[in-house]
Amino acid sequence: MSAKHDLKHSIIQLTKHNKDGSFKTQANRKERLLHMAEQLAEGGYKICHIKQLKFKHVKYLVNRWLQEQLTPGTIKNRMTDLRWSLSKFNKNSVIPASNAALNIPNRQYVTNEDKSITITEGDLSKITDQNVRMSLILQREFGLRREESIKIRLNQALVGDELRLKGSWCKNGRSRIVKVQYPEQWQAIEQVKKLIGTSGRALIPHNKKYVEQETTYRNHTSRAGIHHAHGLRHAYAQKRYQDLTGWSCAAKGGLLKNEMGVDQIKLDKVARQLISEELGHERLEILSVYCGK
Repeated sequence: MSAKHDLKHSIIQLTKHNKDGSFKTQANRKERLLHMAEQLAEGGYKICHIKQLKFKHVKYLVNRWLQEQLTPGTIKNRMTDLRWSLSKFNKNSVIPASNAALNIPNRQYVTNEDKSITITEGDLSKITDQNVRMSLILQREFGLRREESIKIRLNQALVGDELRLKGSWCKNGRSRIVKVQYPEQWQAIEQVKKLIGTSGRALIPHNKKYVEQETTYRNHTSRAGIHHAHGLRHAYAQKRYQDLTGWSCAAKGGLLKNEMGVDQIKLDKVARQLISEELGHERLEILSVYCGK
């Protein structure tokens, strides 16, 4: 068999026996690593096992990605996969700890572009799958990611006036709490409860797996003309910013940082910190993508 075949087999075995992160994280990691195996073979490298990776191989991949003009975020995700792989063989030192050492540029988080979207009851009426419809409603009212809105088991998550999101439902396995604060949120909860009853199920039919329901979600939203549903998360963040500060965020044409007074800057920071926690982001600067700066 070819070296490429052996390398891919080693990746499949590695990801099979190391299930770190959510199902989606595992699937994306495996897909990206297998793609890298293809690229290494195209570059003339005959590596038979992922643990044989050396700095020259990593450098080749990074230079190729830079030439392909991939975004810094895409490249850094791939670097995370490579570091994860080598860590399983105690070979962390193969890759420099800093991405800057490989000339990988920083992510660009700051933007004042409004990427929010809204969905009306008319839009929702075009969704014939009830589970998908409820997922969209939860995304709109709680700022959930698509995966979270499908995997959430509402009867487990709802404790008093809090939605307690388990790590297994969330990106990178980070659990978090979102408080229920608006009448529309309680209405959304009641709608979901009406669908699932007293069961502990997610918004996935009993005869389907998550990946199958995610495909159903994509198909139904596309047919209904609902594109970039992640924009519902942007809209949630912008609403929370307005409510917490009393003014619109920069992405909605509100105050820029250099236009704020001292007290406004303090309130802006507090609001951004709270919203970041509600959205499940660790770094405050990421909120600039949602609310501008």
